[in-house]
Amino acid sequence: MPNALTMFKADPDLRALWLQSFDAYAVTVQGNLVITTPNMDFVPQLHHFEEENIQAHADGRFGVVDCFQWPQAYDNIFCNSVCIPHRELYPSPHPLHWAWFTPKQKDFKAIPGNSFPVGTLASDKVEGLESLLNMADKRIQDWRANRQGKNDIIVTRIASLRHGILRLKKHPLTFRDLFIFVTDAQCLFLKIHSFMDWVLISQPRISSGIGANTVNSAWMGTFMHDSDICNKLHMAGIPIWYVRTMAYIPANMKVMKPILITHLDDIVISMYAEGNKIHPYDIIYCGQGGHQRQLHVCHLYGGTTFKNPDGPVASSASTSSFSTPSSSTPAPCSQPSAAGKAPQKNQKKPRQQPYAREARPTQPSQSGESRDKWKDPESPYLPPSILHWDDALKTCTKDLSCVHMPYVIDRGYRFPEPALLLGPKLPERLQGYIATWLSCCLLWIGQVDHNPPHNYPSPQLWRNFLGSGLTGQSQGAAPKGKDPKKKGLTAAEKQRVLMRDLFGDDVLETHRDFFVPEGLVEFCSDQVSVASLANPPRHLAQRITWELYELSFHYELRDLDRHLVHKRWEDDPTSCEQLLHSIFPGEAGLVMWSEPFPGDNYSMWNNTLIGVLPYLEKFWELLCAWNDVPPLLVVPLTPENFNNTKCWEVMHAATAFYVQTFFRHFGRPPIVPHSLPL
Repeated sequence: MPNALTMFKADPDLRALWLQSFDAYAVTVQGNLVITTPNMDFVPQLHHFEEENIQAHADGRFGVVDCFQWPQAYDNIFCNSVCIPHRELYPSPHPLHWAWFTPKQKDFKAIPGNSFPVGTLASDKVEGLESLLNMADKRIQDWRANRQGKNDIIVTRIASLRHGILRLKKHPLTFRDLFIFVTDAQCLFLKIHSFMDWVLISQPRISSGIGANTVNSAWMGTFMHDSDICNKLHMAGIPIWYVRTMAYIPANMKVMKPILITHLDDIVISMYAEGNKIHPYDIIYCGQGGHQRQLHVCHLYGGTTFKNPDGPVASSASTSSFSTPSSSTPAPCSQPSAAGKAPQKNQKKPRQQPYAREARPTQPSQSGESRDKWKDPESPYLPPSILHWDDALKTCTKDLSCVHMPYVIDRGYRFPEPALLLGPKLPERLQGYIATWLSCCLLWIGQVDHNPPHNYPSPQLWRNFLGSGLTGQSQGAAPKGKDPKKKGLTAAEKQRVLMRDLFGDDVLETHRDFFVPEGLVEFCSDQVSVASLANPPRHLAQRITWELYELSFHYELRDLDRHLVHKRWEDDPTSCEQLLHSIFPGEAGLVMWSEPFPGDNYSMWNNTLIGVLPYLEKFWELLCAWNDVPPLLVVPLTPENFNNTKCWEVMHAATAFYVQTFFRHFGRPPIVPHSLPL
């Protein structure tokens, strides 16, 4: 088969300075395409026409279709990707090497006292990523100062990077998820870095129109088939590879050297595995190169967790689309839908849907629940209620005709109800409930925060699950009078089914017993004897349930806000998350576990006006974006108008508005904050 070495003849008398945009410092052939470059001495293989699965590999990246690792076709929407730096030019100890480091098992700091392998990124690696944040922030300070009042996307990306690093520092993650969040933070930095190079270096060169600049070989570069774009990017000193068929190669094209195509060498193509077991990441898109593929690569996994995975892929105009050559043959791949949706056959087995939307009653129901969920049961193990929330629950209009039907929000419980956790009357069952929760709570918090189940558990599923830890412990010989050969699930098998319902198949591979009856579990870094939980200390029980009230409120508020102002979440998820997180103290966002247990004066329930205002003001700001806001909440809060009377009025109106709005969309009472245990 002919190649560039036989099809083109080098001109030994040529000099690089003489070359124009459409000449060839190097030329090669790929299939029926001729690829030339006026400013580089190699031509990378073009991966564009094949149907490719967008699926993270063992290093959390997407292989040769990843614009952060390999040149892609030019796209006006992602124009700055041509300025992404090449990692080979920035080895350790160069400060930029942190943008490509891959975590190892030793970088994963497991959280002690846990039945599941969850942890955080090692502090020295977090500091490395923070150095990238500081570098990016410092670089854009002057540029932002000259653009006051403009809400550039770069501002949002800096905030997203800061939030992503805090997640790695504060959130409980499995090692498998850690890869994705590290990669996400690195890609955010590279977007910022390349954006600044594009705005400060490339664009001024293109605008000047003063001939071609010296090529910056540290940049990723791009393929293109448009002659005008080729000429502009050549002037900017960007590595370019011009793609044409032989029919469009002029007879007088200058050629310095014909070469063979450069293939990938050090890009990871294997799938993620733990030991000998492969645990591939989900396929999030399948299709040829172009805008849609690059869109999914740039968004990764972390940026889409709050969106409906079954929704159609948005289309967007782009200048990146190459026409598929008639003689090219796409590589074998599962056929995507018309919208480019990922094929289903390679997906993990979906979790069961214990509270599936289509199976929910058309009218709210609390069947099987003997207690009134609109008020706390009498129990020494529950923390004191808060007057404003108590009143809001009492005065809420509980008319079922007010509830929006059919349900759109998943009305399952993000966390077990505190009263349910402490419901068992038998000491051994109470011990099992609390010990099971403490042993798996960090894994579940991580799931709810960044990888929520398709449907949240119903109270009965929570009851079954919390009781399964003790059942699994007592599994042994068949009871008297029971035929051991009789078919049916054993207690241990039932426990695994419940685990699959809540956590999915992958967790089962690393799962061991929740707890040992004579062992220890942890809460807020304190070791707790499992045996003591049969009759738990009152203060410990109140602290555990107080945290459950808070966590449930955090994530129910998040999901309700995402539903009510979904357009805002789609347009600017980072700002929405920042507003939500600012309602609560600390750096951990909504997850709380990595923060010390608060003493007093917590968040909106602070004992001082100056302490309440910052958090109440953010809660007020969030609620004001919802429909039907009461008139009292329309007036902004300021230090000048904020006194004891104003505080009480706003608290009363805000809590009542939240409870009523929640009921209209969930068809049940919300889980609301409680006072800190004394």
